[in-house]
Order: sequence, then structure tokens, then C-alpha cells
Amino acid sequence: MTDTVVVDARMLAYPMTGIGRYALELLTQLVGDGEQEWVLLSSAPVPAGVRDRLRGNVGWVEGDGQGRAEYWTQRASRRELQRRPGAAYLGLANSLPFLGPRAARYWLVVYDLSFVAIPYLTDRQDLVKGYLVTLPAILKADRLLAISPSIEAQLHRWFPWTRRRTAALPPGGTKLVTRPEPLPFERRSGFLMVGAHRRKNGGLLLDAYAALAPETRARHPLFVIARSIPEMIGRRARALGVERNLRLCPDASDAELERLYGECLALVYPSVYEGLGLPVAEALLAGLPAIVPGESPMTRFLGGGGIVVWPLRVPALAAAMERLATDARAWRACSVAARDAGRAIGWEQVGEAARRALGLE
Repeated sequence: MTDTVVVDARMLAYPMTGIGRYALELLTQLVGDGEQEWVLLSSAPVPAGVRDRLRGNVGWVEGDGQGRAEYWTQRASRRELQRRPGAAYLGLANSLPFLGPRAARYWLVVYDLSFVAIPYLTDRQDLVKGYLVTLPAILKADRLLAISPSIEAQLHRWFPWTRRRTAALPPGGTKLVTRPEPLPFERRSGFLMVGAHRRKNGGLLLDAYAALAPETRARHPLFVIARSIPEMIGRRARALGVERNLRLCPDASDAELERLYGECLALVYPSVYEGLGLPVAEALLAGLPAIVPGESPMTRFLGGGGIVVWPLRVPALAAAMERLATDARAWRACSVAARDAGRAIGWEQVGEAARRALGLE
């Protein structure tokens, strides 16, 4: 069993969305009350509330956040591994130390492969990092943890030599809504969109929303939650004449997320590409029906907790939204099925699978 694990934990210094939330929840499960020493590296200071989540034999090495995060992490990782012969290294930010000791074992969590799968929808900076940092890390890793069977399949497809080094993790998610019973259909209001990156297909969703009956839009505004919301969303809404029905929620808190998961009618998530689809998992845990595209990783755990749209076109997406807005019986069936599907989703299962795959049991 490994005695010491050095971790690239830089994602914990940023808002807890997307892979930042995944990294925190996975680490919380791995660290637990085990006997291993955990050395967490972050190029920027980590908030006290996040640090308090990680109990046990944990040490922190932090930078001031002023320099380049990748450069700082590479240097700190090499230094800490050299101080601890035989330690393992866990990469939580799509990176491994290029010049780390050969004797160390290297583990990498793979969230997505968008730089290979959809380069045309990947930001230039992420595309460059994908080929210069993430790809070499995949080649170097002794063990790859894919956050879903879909990512595992993509690794095997594009990098066949990773087959014996890859383990797929079950879906994880945070139960943000704590009320014992979901809010009834009659008291629900609004459609929810989470994320505004180009691959989230916000333009298609706005087109579908504009195609809804006027009375449906009047009762159900479209809430958009994202770390930052591009101007394109507002421009498209104005061009379609639905800006009055749009509710923008940049950098929403967990409390705001809880309110929207608990009060909206449905999560609409027509993303072109996902590694897991964490918002869909969290919607199911809240008993909130979700509308997702076919041939996506979300269909593996959605069950009957929503509607699968394929092919993904405006009329089909609008029809699914209209159905959940007007058919109370269908909505209730989806909500019950969402809660059932949510029973198979949780960070405990993710932690157990990761510990088993890494030999930390």
C-alpha cells in the first residue's frame, strides 16, 4: 500500500463548479480517515472552507497565485516527490510532472478528451494545453481514472495502449436539495441551463425555447447558470425576442443552485460533448427531470428520469420541453424515476471505486 500521495490540487483554489467540485468530492472520499499521508499542492491559496473538508493526515503546499499555475505545479511536484521516495502522484488538473522521479507512481484523473473529440469547439488555450500537457500526462500515467465509461471508451479508442491502465468510475453527484419531497409540478417554474461554454449548445437551447408556446415561456423563464456568461447568450435572446424571459445567474452559489434545482421544472442539457454530465447527476438527485441528447454519457444513468432527444434538433428539443411543461402526469413519472436513478449516484461509490483502482484499500 502507498504510504504517501502527492496531489495536484490546484482546482480547489477556484469556484466549486465542474471539475473543481469533482476534484474536491473525490479527494474528500480518498483522504477520509486512512493512514496515507496526503500532500496537497495548489499554486494559489485554497479557501479555508475547502481546506476544512479534507481531514486526516493532510499537508498543504501553496503558492501565492501570482505566477503561472502549470509552471509552479511542475516545480513543486518534482520537489515534493524527490523528498518522498516511493510516493505516488495524483493528477487532478489534467497534468503530471514531466520531470518527476522515475520511481514514483503516477495516477491521472481524466475528465474529458474534448481537445481530441471536438477541437473545433475547444478554446484555443485549452486545445494547446490538451496536446502539450494532458496528452503527455496520459502517455506517462501508470493508472488512468476515467470519470465515466464514456471517457474510458474514448481513451481506448484514441489511445489503445491505455486499455490495461484505465479504470472507469461510477457517476458522482452532490445532493444539493435537502427537502424530503420534491416540489410538486403545479408549483414549479422555469427551465434550467447549466454552463455557457460553446459545447453546451446554448444557441440551440435558446432557439428551442423561442419555439415554445408564448404561455409556456410566460410561466417558465429560462435560467442560465455559469461561471461566466458570454455576451452571445444575451444577443441571441434579444434577436429571438425572448430576453424578457431570460434570467442570467453568473457564478451562482450553492444556495442558488439548490433553489433552482428544487424549484425549476426541468434541467435542459443539450451539450454536444460531456465527460460525465455532473449537472444531470445533481438534477436526478434533486428529483428534477432532465432533457439530454442521445449518444451522451448522461443516458447511461438517466434511466426514466427525463427525456432523451436524438437527433438533437430544435423541433425535437422544443417538443420535449413543451411536454414536460404541459403534461403533469409525464413530469411526475420522470420526477419519480429521477429519484430512483439518483440512488445509484453518489461520491461514496466514486471513492470506493477509486481507492480500489489505485490500491489504496
